[in-house]
Amino acid sequence: LLSTVTGVHKYKWLKQNVQGLYPQSALLNTIVEFALKEEPVDVEKMRKCLLKQLERAEVRLEGIDTILKLSAKNFLLPSVQYAMFCGWQRLIPEGANIGEPLTDCLKDVDLIPPFNRMLLEVTFGKLYAWAIQNVRNILLDANAKFKEL
Repeated sequence: LLSTVTGVHKYKWLKQNVQGLYPQSALLNTIVEFALKEEPVDVEKMRKCLLKQLERAEVRLEGIDTILKLSAKNFLLPSVQYAMFCGWQRLIPEGANIGEPLTDCLKDVDLIPPFNRMLLEVTFGKLYAWAIQNVRNILLDANAKFKEL
């Protein structure tokens, strides 16, 4: 009798979740739907999707590394640095349509491993720091010229 009572208490949370007494998160609902899905799961298709996301993340990382290496060069003209910055932000002349700007470095690569995710975020952070430093230098330069006038 004692083991039956403790068994009932042990699985009480499961019964309450199945009956819907506790509010469920979207993630939990997705997991339940996946687990209870009766049709077969195409594992090969899921693997290909994950590989595509990894490839996309590697291309982004390679592109940002290239921009960082070029931005570290002091011999680039300010106009070239400006063009690089505008290209990175996808600020292009009117009439050309290349799609929406990349708002987040993890857009469409949210299923990559945590190490790759952090590597992308840190590298984008370095690029943001470079852009902010350039804007700061331009403002300080303009302020000095304004004070001279």
